[in-house]
Amino acid sequence: MNMQVIINQMIQLFLVIGLGYLLRKLGLFDQGLNKKLSTLLLQVTMPAMVLSAVLKADNSVGLSQLSTIFIVSIAAYLLLPLLGLLLNFILRVPKPQKGLYLFMTTFGNVGFMGFPVMNAIFGSQAMLYTAIFNMFFNLFLFTMGAAMMQMGSGEKFQLNLKKLISPGVLSALAALLIYLLKIPCPLILADTVELIGSVTTPLAMLVIGSTLASMPLKEVFNDIRVHFYSILKQLAFPLLLYPLLRWLIADELLLGVSLILLAMPVANAAVLFSTEYGRDQKLAAKSVFLTTLLSAVVIPLLVYLFLI
Repeated sequence: MNMQVIINQMIQLFLVIGLGYLLRKLGLFDQGLNKKLSTLLLQVTMPAMVLSAVLKADNSVGLSQLSTIFIVSIAAYLLLPLLGLLLNFILRVPKPQKGLYLFMTTFGNVGFMGFPVMNAIFGSQAMLYTAIFNMFFNLFLFTMGAAMMQMGSGEKFQLNLKKLISPGVLSALAALLIYLLKIPCPLILADTVELIGSVTTPLAMLVIGSTLASMPLKEVFNDIRVHFYSILKQLAFPLLLYPLLRWLIADELLLGVSLILLAMPVANAAVLFSTEYGRDQKLAAKSVFLTTLLSAVVIPLLVYLFLI
């Protein structure tokens, strides 16, 4: 495991966020462009990224290992909301923000940062595990995540099956079927999907930087609740939950992947969904920025403490 490579990945993300910040200050980005790019990311490039991870995946993982990954992935997205509720209680989160904090705790950056960070720490063998986590991330993101975003809005959430048939959900289901049925894909098509998906990370970081530029810089660091939230989410929970993960997961690679995914910062989707659903996108952007900043220290620390 190359610690320098891991740290470099974090630095690159912050450099792109900085570029988005600069472009907004120069007038090349605005709220309208943020909105359009958010829609593009959610409906086109993120689904392509999910598919590309499976189209070129190694199919050598056995059925028992695959079943374990599925169980761990599903359990994670059923238990993380409970941690979110606990954080809401500890931090006395205002009612209008409860849904957003719940969303941020449940959905870590397993896609945008997950793939490059996992590759840096564990190598290509961890890509399939991360891809499967990412499938369930998208299934829950576009269903449970959408419902969370409407909490505290005063509107009664109603499950709309038409809205569930979104590009994010369809891509996750398609990726699962492609892998399980070993459906072949022409190389040129796989390369095209990978190319489209590859723009997700830089575009998302630019949107985050642009959103941060819409508020005074001091606002990013003067929200005490976000600081406490970031420390609890990024550091306290992974440290406290590691013994449980160690007890439940025998596979060393899956254990390592699960621990690092738990320490992922708030997903960029928090900003994208906040923009899409008219929630507090400034709070989302601050949380993404601060948790990503903290992850640059926490992830190498977890690797050093538990995985070397």
